[in-house]
Amino acid sequence: MVAVLVALTVGAPSGLALERRRSAEARLEGPPGKPAPAPVEVGEDALTRALGSGRIDEAAYALERARSLFDLADVRARYGDVVRPDPRAATLILRDLVLRLGQLTPGQRAAARTILARPTDGNADPMGDGYAVAEEAPVCTEHGCIHYVASTDDAPDPTDVDPANGAPDFVDRASETLEEVWAAEVVAHRYRAPKSDETSVNNGGDGRIDVYLANLGDDGLYGYCTTDDPNAEAGSGYGYYDFSAYCVVDDDYAEFPPPSNGVRGLRVTMAHEFFHAVQFAYDAAEDAWFMESTAAWMEDEVYDRIDDNRQYLPYGPLGRPRIPLDLNRGFAVYGSWIWPRFLSETADPDIVRRAWKRADASPKGSDAYSLQAYAGAISSYDGRFRWVFADFGMYNAVPAALYEEGRAYPIPPEDARIRITVRDAGAVGSEILDHLTNAYVAFVPGRGVASTARLALSLDGPPLRAGTEASLVLVRRDGRVRFAPLAVNRRGDAGATVRFGPGTVERVVLVMTNASVRRDGGCWRDPTWRFSCAAYPRDDDLRFRYRAELIA
Repeated sequence: MVAVLVALTVGAPSGLALERRRSAEARLEGPPGKPAPAPVEVGEDALTRALGSGRIDEAAYALERARSLFDLADVRARYGDVVRPDPRAATLILRDLVLRLGQLTPGQRAAARTILARPTDGNADPMGDGYAVAEEAPVCTEHGCIHYVASTDDAPDPTDVDPANGAPDFVDRASETLEEVWAAEVVAHRYRAPKSDETSVNNGGDGRIDVYLANLGDDGLYGYCTTDDPNAEAGSGYGYYDFSAYCVVDDDYAEFPPPSNGVRGLRVTMAHEFFHAVQFAYDAAEDAWFMESTAAWMEDEVYDRIDDNRQYLPYGPLGRPRIPLDLNRGFAVYGSWIWPRFLSETADPDIVRRAWKRADASPKGSDAYSLQAYAGAISSYDGRFRWVFADFGMYNAVPAALYEEGRAYPIPPEDARIRITVRDAGAVGSEILDHLTNAYVAFVPGRGVASTARLALSLDGPPLRAGTEASLVLVRRDGRVRFAPLAVNRRGDAGATVRFGPGTVERVVLVMTNASVRRDGGCWRDPTWRFSCAAYPRDDDLRFRYRAELIA
């Protein structure tokens, strides 16, 4: 092992990691003509086995998975042990179906259209949430319309304290919420407005976005957005992925626990699902982790005090730092919202919009994939993706020291906690890291360590080009925290010496980072679409070796 021990320089966050050693950034280029993403993974069950064995193809799988949102018993009767999808996954499950309409048989396509039909299509929507009675006059504002019925299970509470417009109070709250969300996401954050749906056969009356109230709670669903944009239809000849959208939300949120019940549930769902409609105006076929993490992040941007998205943090980089950031699987796609939160708190919330602008898959867009879009947005702030990701891992070691609400966030688990004593005055070890992951090893001063002691730490990692980065976090007994990015040489070596007196220091954390974004062979190669742009990561399963030595 070769490492140069340098004096530790520490300080508070100062922008987007510009203090890190400058190094060549891997080029993030995705070829044009991307395919539709693989269907969102819901779980290992009879449907996934049927797909894996070839009994059904991908299009039929997407159809059956969409059926399971609204009639799980029927799908189970035909296939067996089919899991219930996560209630937040409905939008992308329906997206997967839309993108495969052209691959279905005529009979399957007809069934798919009943699932994708709007509630006001009535009997044409028997598998979903079709209204059984005529709708009332929609409550429309400048930007959108709320549709509802006055009877049946789809009707909201009829209470109407303010009868000015004759609509129930819950309908008025939904209309007010839609305008609040529009003002936050489109006006304040400057995202592209949802596309007009005027060309849809059933457009709700005009080109404004339509939100339908229906009894989704009995299906365990909070809400969803989908599209009936003719450009999304097979044979349209459009060739791009920007579509209009309409949304359906629950009619009362009575079935859900706090903080996702009642009007609070309506608000946080509207913020999340409306942002999916915004995303559809950029690229409806983006990576699942990019779409869901930014939608979950947007919940907090619009309604900061509801905090429904905290439930997903244990599944993302805070709770599971050894899971790659760009994993398109399970609850990780929601838990990764801490990444845009980090960017927005350390740089500027607009950095996320800049990423979506680069992901734009309309005729005028560059159609960058998720990591490529983030790298481009970060470069517009004179940063580099690898530096920012390394700082992300570093500051995550003590969330309370950086994030505005960090005291309520989970602390990443330590891969090892090593007590350094006079008798056991050193330690060596190693960790295996995949791309876009972090490992945390804590060193604690123990028996016999002098108040003037120092600790020498060195890292022997993979070569710099493979994404090696490293940091130290010094946690003092008085609660203060100091952060220090380490300079890594081309061989992947880094080191530092730090104060280690037990009267002052509680622990020193070595943060090892695999910040690689390199792809093995380019995009659109992995049919499972496990990671960003369906690529195979080049720098997984890499060993990082570390050494610690007490200096009296």
